Amino acid sequence: MLHLCVPVCLALAAQYVSGVSSRSLYPSIFTPYPPLFSAIGAAQDKIMAGVPVPLARHAAVVAVLVLAAAHGALCGHVEFAVARGSNANAPSLPPVANVTGAAAAPSSLVGCGCGPAPAPWAFLNAKLQALWPVIQAFKKTITCDPLGVTSTWEGPELCSSYFNGTKYKGFYCDYPPNANTTLTVASIDFNGFGLCAPSLTGFIDQFPDLALFHANSNNFSGDVPDLTHLPFFYELDLSNNNFSGSFPDTVVPLGNLLFLDLRFNRYAGAVPPPVFALTVEALFLNNNGFDGRIPDSFGSTGAKYLVVANNQFTGPIPRSIYNTSATLSEVLFLNNRLSGCLPYEIGLVEGLAVFDAGGNEIAGPIPLSFGCLRDAEEINLAGNQLYGQVPDVVCLLAKNGKLQNLSLSENFFHSVGYHCMELVRSRVLDVRRNCILGFPDQRPAIECAAFYADPSKHCPFIPHIPCDLPGYHHPAAKAAATVPALPAPAVEHGHGHRPQPQGQGGGN
Repeated sequence: MLHLCVPVCLALAAQYVSGVSSRSLYPSIFTPYPPLFSAIGAAQDKIMAGVPVPLARHAAVVAVLVLAAAHGALCGHVEFAVARGSNANAPSLPPVANVTGAAAAPSSLVGCGCGPAPAPWAFLNAKLQALWPVIQAFKKTITCDPLGVTSTWEGPELCSSYFNGTKYKGFYCDYPPNANTTLTVASIDFNGFGLCAPSLTGFIDQFPDLALFHANSNNFSGDVPDLTHLPFFYELDLSNNNFSGSFPDTVVPLGNLLFLDLRFNRYAGAVPPPVFALTVEALFLNNNGFDGRIPDSFGSTGAKYLVVANNQFTGPIPRSIYNTSATLSEVLFLNNRLSGCLPYEIGLVEGLAVFDAGGNEIAGPIPLSFGCLRDAEEINLAGNQLYGQVPDVVCLLAKNGKLQNLSLSENFFHSVGYHCMELVRSRVLDVRRNCILGFPDQRPAIECAAFYADPSKHCPFIPHIPCDLPGYHHPAAKAAATVPALPAPAVEHGHGHRPQPQGQGGGN
């Protein structure tokens, strides 16, 4: 069943990230770097094509870099830095003597244990030369490094990984669209490094060609830097860190963002409506302290994967969800404090494969429109206040669609449709802890009676099915006559409007 968000959320994130890991860091743009030496150029071309590089040619690459480093050590060094603008949170970088083609380096880096600043010609280009002091300044702010990755951040080989080297772990290079002959840092991936630093400001915002920043499972905190001046930036993963406060307002203006992961932090408060208007394909906000209503702008999202689970959201699932029909594939609302009636409009999201709203306070029958979710593989509505009959139109999705898991435990359903019985026997359908007479592990009759006697929990029934279902005929009158009776206490003590038994429950 879908009761645990952690593995599901991790799987969704991994599913998305794995889809981008095999492509160029700058999508659809890739131009090989023209070789300065034939050996280096040939090695690069084969690495790019996935062909093993002959040992001799690989040795040539290493030899050039080693000779460059040795020459820098023998001939002295010049210090370089990158201009940091007027950001008050950035580390202070006092200027020293400037050198053609690069900013001057801060004297504070001398003797910092980072090694001498390489000579200008030791770098592949001026872009990498300018990024060296940025990395060294950030290295000084790191207070824990359990894997020792920062020990590799030495020397001029910022693009070592591009040549299958081991220097500068976490930094990956590519050719930017506006300078497709100049190799530079395009991606920073610190996933799982366990690094501790009080701020990322003055670091990732100083990489002008950065496209991706992944920092899952570290101990970063502070404010999220303003990245709006980075023209190629499209992926931000700050999950499983120590960020707190309100939703980071610097994220909202990132119009080109395709992937945003803020899960497992300590953010709180409302999520601004523009967040759901971002052009993201994947949006993970789960396992924080976000609260308030999910805004109606939810329907504006273009996300394929959207997770807001394990927060403190209240109010109903926005009916605007029907606007996501062209894009939304997997959405997780579980373990919040959502209430209101289960929206009929969910059944209009035709491409929905996973819908999880378990562990909330959502009421009503299951709308018949759910029978139109032919691509649905998993539906979790466990742990709510749903009632009526489990409709056959939904259970038929296991036969006519892709349904593999239907979790409806811990609700107040009083009966199941004919085809649902097959799913109960095959354990595709879980109806434990409901009010179904003759079924094992159900609620006490008095508890069911009290629920059905409370008119405040009732929602309207909408009999319409907004699609053609093969082999299904809506036997409303016949079904109503064959619905099993409710437990006697529910009839004897009922004093308000009691939900009328429908052959197929639905509602809004």
